[in-house]
Amino acid sequence: MKCALYARYSTERQNESSISDQFRVCERTAEREGFAVVARFDDAAISGGTARRTDYQRLLAAARRREFGAIIAEDLKRLWREQAEQWRAIKELYDLGIHIVTASGLDSRQKGFDLIVAVSGAAGELERAEAGYRTRRAQEGNAQKGRSSGGRAYGYIPAALSGTGRVEIDKEQAKVVRRIFTMYAGGASARAIANTLNAERVASPGAKHNRTERRRDGKWLGSAIAGDAARGVGLLNNELYIGRQVWGKFKWIRSAKDSAKRRCVMNAREEWVVHEDEARRIVPQALWDAVKARQRAQAAVNEALPRDDNPPRRKGRGRKDGDNVKRTGRDGSGPKFLLSGLIRCHECGARYVMGSASSYACSSYVNGGKAACANTVRFRRDAAEDAIIEGIRRELSSPAVMEKALARVRARLRELSRPQQQPASRTRMAQLEREVANMIDAIAVGGLRGSSGLAERLRVAEAELTSLRTQAKATARGSVEKLLPDLAARFTRSLARLPDVLRGDPARGREALAEHVGAMIVQPTEDEIRFVADAHHLEAALLRAASGGRNQLGSGGRI
Repeated sequence: MKCALYARYSTERQNESSISDQFRVCERTAEREGFAVVARFDDAAISGGTARRTDYQRLLAAARRREFGAIIAEDLKRLWREQAEQWRAIKELYDLGIHIVTASGLDSRQKGFDLIVAVSGAAGELERAEAGYRTRRAQEGNAQKGRSSGGRAYGYIPAALSGTGRVEIDKEQAKVVRRIFTMYAGGASARAIANTLNAERVASPGAKHNRTERRRDGKWLGSAIAGDAARGVGLLNNELYIGRQVWGKFKWIRSAKDSAKRRCVMNAREEWVVHEDEARRIVPQALWDAVKARQRAQAAVNEALPRDDNPPRRKGRGRKDGDNVKRTGRDGSGPKFLLSGLIRCHECGARYVMGSASSYACSSYVNGGKAACANTVRFRRDAAEDAIIEGIRRELSSPAVMEKALARVRARLRELSRPQQQPASRTRMAQLEREVANMIDAIAVGGLRGSSGLAERLRVAEAELTSLRTQAKATARGSVEKLLPDLAARFTRSLARLPDVLRGDPARGREALAEHVGAMIVQPTEDEIRFVADAHHLEAALLRAASGGRNQLGSGGRI
């Protein structure tokens, strides 16, 4: 039997050799079972609590193509750490006839597998919850003693690297912190400060951290400087700079369905742990107060502005972080546009955001200037939505995709049509089937072989049973045939309604795009801007230039 191996580890702190170690024990298991290894899949530094794992999804896709008959993992927890996805996937693999075998001894071919998996899955989720509790308990204890409780703050040397075992001030970074506070108190916007620091090539927070995200390339962003004064986040709002360490202000709650998703919730003030340490002060109190005074004044101006979903914009002025921000009526419910969060920059990997009231731009460029990202390409939101939806519709309209979809619908219709005979007919059919079976058994043993009456009763019963079966099949066939001729037309009409469906509920539309298409990378050329999806090979494009040197979908060099 052909088999595939799967390996995974959870965090960047674990050694990558974990993958090769897991493959080694899986290979021994395959050899013991007499399996032939035909594929290997692995996901590094990602939780098993989410299904959004690149190679895990590739594994499932290969299983659906029936490229192997078994999946081997070191342990079931390598495949799943979340029960809803675990059972969904196991049931799908059951239907595909694919076995699940682990080096730790589990085998879906054995009796009691489901029970063992249920207990193992519940234990895995409990273990995750207890680990989180223990971690938070230890952090709270450290915070109460004034010790580091996790995380890094720009301007400080972590306790693990300071040489003293305590958090110490980084003198060079402290100078940058004071400069940022001074510039902001003097009237500079957060974006202007970021642009200046990037132009001078000043290393940003996290520039030296060992992170895997592509955009973490040492650039300052205005949003990271300004943050949110009301919630106390952002460089300008970090109370550690005045010697006040605050722990427990927020907690992150992971989604029960997908651990890759989480939301931040502010704790009640009485749950905060506050520790004063003047030795950690970087910003003089007078400078801190000046920044807070400017933030309060700006907040008062913003509150006085009328609330409007589409506020007027002054010519030549863009929105600044903490400056001239009009009240837009947003309620904090998340992105409100179909493509928000789904488009990424080809240069730095950052997300595209609304750079103006109607157009998308690279968030690194918007928040940090050209020094943060040289990609100045902008395009209109409605034009991008039209192009990407049309690309999806073109993919779905291909003969191969359409035929596959119609085949699935036909199969489902036939399945739904089978039990349509009346309850009385089904009861009579069951009665006749038992009657016929009993008479055949009697004839077979020879006890009533010469009975002409029994033979006649058998003939009548078989004739009635055949008639009822024929009627049931005709009813099912007729129900399906009424729908089958119109399926292609229905499919085409559904595709025509795709723009309205996706835009009618942007949140659900965006979720569907994220699941089935994935992120879309902007790839500009001289003639067009292409959107290339990282899944399913979807491509879409906007025409960048038209005859006469004018832009077809925008002006001023923008799409």
